[in-house]
Amino acid sequence: MSISGPYDEITPGSVAKLNRTNVITMDGVDLASLDKTKFRLVTCTATGSGFTLDHVYLFSTDGTTAIDLSAGAAHTHSSASDGGEVIKIFESNPTACDLWLTKTTDLDVSGASTTWIETVTSTGSTANDTDVTTGERSIKLLTGATSGSGSTISYPHLKLGFGNYCFYQTKLRISTFSSLALHTGVGADDITAADSNTRKFQAEICTTNNNNWWLRTANGSANSASDTGIAATANRVKVDIEHDPLAGTPTTYMYIDGVVLSKTTNIPVDQATADNNLIKHSIKNSTAADRPLFVYGSRLYYKINDTWGH
Repeated sequence: MSISGPYDEITPGSVAKLNRTNVITMDGVDLASLDKTKFRLVTCTATGSGFTLDHVYLFSTDGTTAIDLSAGAAHTHSSASDGGEVIKIFESNPTACDLWLTKTTDLDVSGASTTWIETVTSTGSTANDTDVTTGERSIKLLTGATSGSGSTISYPHLKLGFGNYCFYQTKLRISTFSSLALHTGVGADDITAADSNTRKFQAEICTTNNNNWWLRTANGSANSASDTGIAATANRVKVDIEHDPLAGTPTTYMYIDGVVLSKTTNIPVDQATADNNLIKHSIKNSTAADRPLFVYGSRLYYKINDTWGH
């Protein structure tokens, strides 16, 4: 057997064999001075000479390189020997879905081709909008001038499994911030309906409570909402919701322009969304004046829990 082979009861513990088969631990400067043909695995106790503290290195068989096992080497997934072909990664993860609703065709609620389900009450309506200043396109949800009127769009897609990590992102603008209520999220309730226990996570505003953003979650048997303390405005806003049911304590996080709220009560950890309600945006007024909501795009990265994949 080679010098790096296994020991048996009569194998002598020579210096060469012990160096080759044991893990050598030294600082970076001393590791750099080693003859790499005589050693195999080494660990670093202090950064220096190209070696990094607490990293593990494999000296190549020809003794020319030190391969950092603590950091993945750059690779392109172009072949089986280069991290595996990228098409095989997609094939092996068919339930991973990254849904981007940002194209102009996704921001369209006109004609028979629209992919959004639209629900309006009283004087509520929907329309396509192009910002006259920036040219940015959006879907506009209008309440009209009758108090209590609402406008809702929901996106039907393959079901989301609440037992898996996922995150939701959207960009919104409320044109006039007062006398309104709003929901946006996954599995969300229509704003004109009572808060339900249907599994969900949604960002919401209700100006009869205060002027802040809230996060509501429901686990199938109860629901609750937490105040972020972040005031809503009439400016464009980035809303992110990160759902982590696999944490030690299942937690849903909401970020409003980067500021975070953590919520651990009534977190959904099982089952799936409805067929017709993956993403929802919904607004209503509480005054006899229009309160439009502009939806500039939505994104949802999630694991499909449906008749899909293998």
